[in-house]
Amino acid sequence: MQLAPVITIDGPSGSGKSVLSRALAKYLTWFNLESGVIYRLFACVFIKKNPIFSKKNLLSLLEDFNNYFNYNDGIICNFNTKDFTQYDLMSQKVTDISSKLATITYVRSNLLIKQRLFRRKPGLIANGRDMGTTVFPDAIIKFFLNAKLKYRALRRMCELQKKGFNVNFNNILLQMQKRDFRDINRIDSPLKTAKNAIVIDSSNMNVTEVLKVAMSHIKI
Repeated sequence: MQLAPVITIDGPSGSGKSVLSRALAKYLTWFNLESGVIYRLFACVFIKKNPIFSKKNLLSLLEDFNNYFNYNDGIICNFNTKDFTQYDLMSQKVTDISSKLATITYVRSNLLIKQRLFRRKPGLIANGRDMGTTVFPDAIIKFFLNAKLKYRALRRMCELQKKGFNVNFNNILLQMQKRDFRDINRIDSPLKTAKNAIVIDSSNMNVTEVLKVAMSHIKI
């Protein structure tokens, strides 16, 4: 049986992956996977249930984590349960913990299985940091979206302010630098450009311009 086609979008935090992913999914009427939400959701489970970095505890939490998934629409439907809110998912604490959890090999292996369950027809747009290199290496098109750090930090600050967070630009800049370092230097599935990826620098581009460039490479 032929697998559903996948288009991947990788890149660092604040580069515009989520916005482009949603736009492409809407344009193509495909499913959309926000892989970062999976890690943020697991970080919420970890923080609220048992914040101990031990293999025994994390494996137990990963097993319980199945209760927070619903794949019927190709998205995580249960992230806004009574246990967690959108505010929880975007908090700095969850951001930091999810980044640390993402460096643990057996955590990544378990969550990789869950990510691949989102693959279904007519197709999937998947964005993250290792979608094209590890999770969906057979993707029909791979994008790597990047931008200068100051632009990424400004975008993230505006995003968080709209969600009601009181944030500081310099703090966000520092946190992004730390996140970039962890993502690029982790042993398992580090952030990097896939060999056959199409690189887009979104530093001086708006959403419409990025979408136009991406669509110019999609012939479906």
